[in-house]
Amino acid sequence: MKKEIITGMCILAISFNLNVYAESVGNNVNTVTASTTPSNLIISTAPAELTLTTTPAGLTLTIDEAVEQGLKNNIALSKVKNQSDLAKLINNNAEKNKNDIYNNQLKLDIAQSDISAARTAVYSSMTELDDAQSWFDRGYTPKEIVVPGIGAIPAHTPLSGLPPAVKEGIQNELNASRAKLEDGLEDFNAGTEEYVASKSKFDLAMQFAMTNVASKLSTSTISSLEEKHLADLIDQMADIQDRVTSYSVSIYKNKIALLIQNSYYEALKQQKLLAAKEKTMQRAKEQYEYAQFAYEVGAKSKDDRNFAKLYYDGAVMTYELQVKDYNNALIELRKNMNIPLDKQIILVEKEANYTSTLNLIQGINNGMRTRLEMKMADAQVELYKDLRAAVVGSYYDEDDNQYKEAQLLLDKAEIEAADAKLQVESSIRTSYETLITMQKVLAASAELKKNAEEAVEIARLKYEVGFGASSSLLKNLNLEDLSGTMVEVIAAEENLQVVEGKVIEATNGYNLAKAKYLNDIGVLPYK
Repeated sequence: MKKEIITGMCILAISFNLNVYAESVGNNVNTVTASTTPSNLIISTAPAELTLTTTPAGLTLTIDEAVEQGLKNNIALSKVKNQSDLAKLINNNAEKNKNDIYNNQLKLDIAQSDISAARTAVYSSMTELDDAQSWFDRGYTPKEIVVPGIGAIPAHTPLSGLPPAVKEGIQNELNASRAKLEDGLEDFNAGTEEYVASKSKFDLAMQFAMTNVASKLSTSTISSLEEKHLADLIDQMADIQDRVTSYSVSIYKNKIALLIQNSYYEALKQQKLLAAKEKTMQRAKEQYEYAQFAYEVGAKSKDDRNFAKLYYDGAVMTYELQVKDYNNALIELRKNMNIPLDKQIILVEKEANYTSTLNLIQGINNGMRTRLEMKMADAQVELYKDLRAAVVGSYYDEDDNQYKEAQLLLDKAEIEAADAKLQVESSIRTSYETLITMQKVLAASAELKKNAEEAVEIARLKYEVGFGASSSLLKNLNLEDLSGTMVEVIAAEENLQVVEGKVIEATNGYNLAKAKYLNDIGVLPYK
């Protein structure tokens, strides 16, 4: 009766695999016409004649080489670098613009002073000239004059007693002075108009700059700042943006590297699972061939042969489904590396140390210094301190709304920085716990695999010699009376396959956890 139950379970499992396989093929029948089998694997359609080769042809890649090529080809990273170069250019221009504002403001101040002095001189000269003309019109000399042959003639001397030539000379001199004064007045008016136009352009530029600053800093009451302090603030904003953007290139590069690492580890996991299922299939084939031979010579029953055949067929289909998963993982890796999606690649696992000596406190401290969230939060605090300094330098008092707003914005930035610190530390601690847990799981799974391999060898030996003895595995499955049969061998094989999968998953989980932890604490190997 129990054999019938086991047979039914095996048939059900194979039917399920067939359904899954049929669905996966059916979903892709209109878009995929090529075989889903990798070019480095040759599988015949007849399970009994299955032949394999694991000698691939293509580009061999370690994880470091995959990351290096992926970073080189990444388009998004080029955009980030472009933004960084633009921020650097803006920063360089900001320093120049600040100096230009300083110099132009100084020139305008000097020009305004010169215009004021010139205006005073012009109107003073005009008054003197009008006064001189008035004396002349009333018949008197406007000032003391010296006439050759006569000598000095005092100011306000009656013109009636002087030669006509003297009177004519005085009038000519007055006319010449007026013409010269009027020319100077035109130049003065033109200069004044030019100054007013330049001052208007300068004020408009400052207002435009202030509007941009207010928009970027989200201010509502701070609508004007002293030119010097506004120029300093613009320069500081550009410098901070340049620093954060330059650092973000390294951060983004490492995030892309983490994405490639994750897809590499996933492909490597699928590759290992494929190799494990290939071994399972090969063991199943050997068991089937042995059971077939034993049945033919009358040493074993037909049930044993059938069980072995069912298990082998199921192993073949499981393997073919794994081929699909492996190919899909490689496609995802190629996509993240931005290489041709049909390029043949071979993953080469580097020898790894699966013991972690990373220190949590050191990791937290490093993350607080290097995480982009902290860089941006600290930059915000620095920026709003600069804004408050600019407000104070622009003669706003503590009772003014402008000062209050600057202080509130600074308080907000400091609160957000404290929150960023909490979030960063929380993420680092979570990553660390995951890493330590996966390290323990990996160590435990390695021991499980060793025990499962021994169970398979014992089950095979018991079956071949026809000796039955209960085992813990059979007790767990409530199949004690099937010891020494093909059922026990298959049960041991299934158990080994499950354990091998757990080891592979644990290894992959540890690799992912370690990569994420190093990224979370701000270790930036790619700069």
